[in-house]
Formats: sequence, structure tokens, C-alpha cells
Amino acid sequence: MTKIINKSLGDIMTNREKEILELVKSNPFITQEEIARILNIARSSVAVHITNLIKKGHILGRGYIINEKDYVVAIGGANIDINGFPKGILKMNDSNPGKLNISLGGVGRNIAENIARMDINVKMITSLGKDIYGEKILEHSKNIGIDMKDSIVLNDYNTSTYLAIIDENGDMAVALSDMDVCERIDVGFIKSKKKIIEKAKLCVIDTNIPEESIKYLVNNFNVAFFLDTVSTSKAKKIKDIVGKFHTIKPNRLEAEVLTGVEIRNDNDAKTACKILLEKGVKNVFLTLGKDGVICANKKELFKISIPEIKVINATGAGDAFLAGLIYSYLNNYSLRESVVFAIGASVITLSSKDTISDELSVENIKLKIKELGIC
Repeated sequence: MTKIINKSLGDIMTNREKEILELVKSNPFITQEEIARILNIARSSVAVHITNLIKKGHILGRGYIINEKDYVVAIGGANIDINGFPKGILKMNDSNPGKLNISLGGVGRNIAENIARMDINVKMITSLGKDIYGEKILEHSKNIGIDMKDSIVLNDYNTSTYLAIIDENGDMAVALSDMDVCERIDVGFIKSKKKIIEKAKLCVIDTNIPEESIKYLVNNFNVAFFLDTVSTSKAKKIKDIVGKFHTIKPNRLEAEVLTGVEIRNDNDAKTACKILLEKGVKNVFLTLGKDGVICANKKELFKISIPEIKVINATGAGDAFLAGLIYSYLNNYSLRESVVFAIGASVITLSSKDTISDELSVENIKLKIKELGIC
């Protein structure tokens, strides 16, 4: 069986070559006769197309092994974000004059887009409804560079939607989410994506997917798993298996759920980090909002402060932060270099009205780090 090689896939394929390549991807040992029968074409024609695909570098020799670049897999929610911004001080139990902003969201999808904006190849495994919102997510993903072909589109579900009201300080005051479609990312669906997941450089998941799916993933794949805990209620899903994750990014309340430690000060936060390391986590980044981040691995434990900035929208900052940690891991950054890069990514996002900033890029993150003086 011929090994995979890393090579640019820049050569243009014909539609027929694309069809054959998809069949080969699903079954690397498929015969030319089988391909001919499925596509209702002559076997000799299949041979010509296979030869062209080999010449173009898309497959290599007998066994028809596909050329794939290194990539990250993101498994989690993809939805539409509707954010409301009051013009003055937010008044609860009342109608507030303000502005509405609609953008693409979902923790897993947000992380995937942030990763793509950092020029990392990313494959997204999620579930969508067959509706206008689902079509919008697929179209945008194609344009931004997120590979969505391993996601599922369902006729009997709506694409999930997240509605948040942002207060006058840029913080989320209250939110509602309709993410029933994520329940379809079940163990059976995960099993069908075995080859994609096991060949990834790392896999990042959010806790919007079913608990059974998370447990199946961490217990059956030898991949570095990065985790976004999403919320305190959803963090409970992974409390008993948290040690299976390579890197986690809980906030104060989520860390309390995972460790049972009430975090009232920095010492409590460091104690929580030590507990998570003892459970098996390799890297912990415990975020404390404007009070900074506690960073820990087996060799280091320290706190880093967050520069004071004007916050426009805090909704997607954590997603950008985790994407920054993923970039850092792939580039062999130290613990301190990793958190600094992640902070740079989150600060750019905090300054944007959108959940994901159009300004996010590796170059801009590095410039922001220098501007903030945290390099």
C-alpha cells in the first residue's frame, strides 16, 4: 500500500476525475472495473483518468492512496449567531432600543474559521439543517477555506441558532440556543468518519455534541484532543474523562465544575490547574476574564495578565483564544509563547462587532502582540 505524501493539490481536475477521486477516497482498493460500473463508463476511460490523477499528484500508484495535506479536524456546533446591542444601559424585563447583528457561529465552527484564517487546513464535522442558514454556512465555509464535505445536512432539522443580548460593557447578558441538530453527531456518525479523524494532526471538539460521542472519540482515537468546554452545564459531560484531553481552556466557573474547587483567588485557580494536570491533561489555560489567564503544564505554572482594551463584543474571544493555542501547538510554541499568541488572537476578536474578526490573521496577531507589549 503506497504511503501518503504531502504535496500541493493545485492542478485542476475535470469533473469526472473529481468523481473518481471521491470513489477512491471512500475505498482506496476499489478496482477500475468497479469504478467503471458505478459511473457507467468504460474501464479504459477509468484507466486514463487514473493515470491523469497520478500525473497530477492526487493519487500515488497502486492502492490509490490519496494525497492529503496535514490538517486539523474540528467537531462541534455550527449555527447562526444573532447578537443584540443596546444603545444605552441594558434594561432587563424591558424593550431596549439597539442594533442587531447576524453572523455565522457555533463554537466548533468558530474555532474552525479562526484556524482557517491562520492558514491551517481544517476539516469540519458538524450537522446542519437543509435550510437557508445551512446553505449560508456551507457557502461561507467554502469561501473561507473550511472543508465541510464530512458534515451532514439533514432534511428534518433546522440549522442551530444562537441568540445573545450584549450589555453596554460588551459582555453577554443572556442568551438562548437551539442546537438540537447537534444531537445527530452521534457515535454512529463519528464511526463513519474514522479515517478522517485518525489521520488529523489534532482534533478539537466542543461539548455541544452528545456526551456519548465525546467519550467514544477520546477512548478510541490516538489523536491529541483540544477541548472547548462551552458552558458550565455542558462541561459536566467531560468531568469524568477530562484527563483524556491534551489541552483544555475552561473559564473560572467551568474549572470549578471539572475540579470541585471553589475559585475565589489566584491560588484557588492554580490548585484547580494542578488537579486537572494530575487527572492527565497536558496543558491547562484557565481563563479569568479581565483578570488574566492561569497557564499550567507539568513543568510550569504561572499567571499572565490581559491588557486593558475596549471590548466591542466578547462572544467569540474564547474561540479565537483556543484557535491560537492550536496554531501554537502545531508550531511547537512554548507554554508562554502559546498563551501570548492566543491572547493576541482573542484581543483582535474582542475589538470586533462580529463573533469572528475579519482582521484575524497570523501577521495581525503578531503585530497586536507587539502593540500590546506582551511579547
